[in-house]
Amino acid sequence: MPLNKFLVKKMLDVWESNDKQSLAQQTLPSGIVEITDIPYIADGNSGHLLDVYYPENANGKLPVIINLHGGGFVYGNKELNRLFGYYLAKRDFIIFNLNYRLAYSETKVPGQIQDVIAAVNWIGENLSFYPADKERIFFSGESAGGSLAIMTELISGSERLQTLFDVPKLNVDIKAAGINCGMMNLEDSMFGFRLLRSVCLESGYQKQEYYQNLIFDNIPEMKDLPPVFLTSNEEDPLRHMTLNFEKTLKKNGVVYKLKYFKKKKGTRLGHVFSIFHPEYSEGREMIDEMLDFFKAR
Repeated sequence: MPLNKFLVKKMLDVWESNDKQSLAQQTLPSGIVEITDIPYIADGNSGHLLDVYYPENANGKLPVIINLHGGGFVYGNKELNRLFGYYLAKRDFIIFNLNYRLAYSETKVPGQIQDVIAAVNWIGENLSFYPADKERIFFSGESAGGSLAIMTELISGSERLQTLFDVPKLNVDIKAAGINCGMMNLEDSMFGFRLLRSVCLESGYQKQEYYQNLIFDNIPEMKDLPPVFLTSNEEDPLRHMTLNFEKTLKKNGVVYKLKYFKKKKGTRLGHVFSIFHPEYSEGREMIDEMLDFFKAR
């Protein structure tokens, strides 16, 4: 195994061990309908499955949230976001919680973007089978999932980017996105990010046109991005990415709101805390403000 893949594998083993401990302590709230492992591409690949959550006895058509898990493009699955999805569904939303192929072994970042767009278009084609309002569709994504959500939105309105990434136009209109502790800068100079780039992008990616269009400051379509809700906290090791992305949004005149939690004595938040601990007071506050931001669109 090449050294870079070996080092990434060691990192993923640590993440998986920590996540298993967190998942074992979770208690799912009652009153939610759950439909699991629906293929949005019928090829037998587990990376092409999604889950749906919505409240029992749903009254009328519910606003839609399409949720993208994080994991540095190389790790994770929809099950990690199950509790978070339940908490969103308890607030009278219908949640489509996606898998996508991982860039560690199956594809690279452009292939993940293709997966997300295929999933969104499948959702658009099948919304009539669910208590869903096709006029109110939103993204939520944490860490690398946040980056994929923003790229999908940018591509949806740009023929240039659709051609570059070899994807069709979205068949739905995404009204806004909620980005939780986003991994918004693939160019970060930290060693861990250099290592991730060597795995999740093709050899010689620096010379590829698509790579320059994964850097948000380089993308002229940023000025057309729908509204964005951002959240991070002082204990998030990637908080600088959220704060720098805020500057990019401001420079391009994008409507946004930033929810930034200060460190408090006796609490520990960290990276994407609201995914594993939406029951925290800070998690509930973040969810409340994100959903209010969506409802105002």
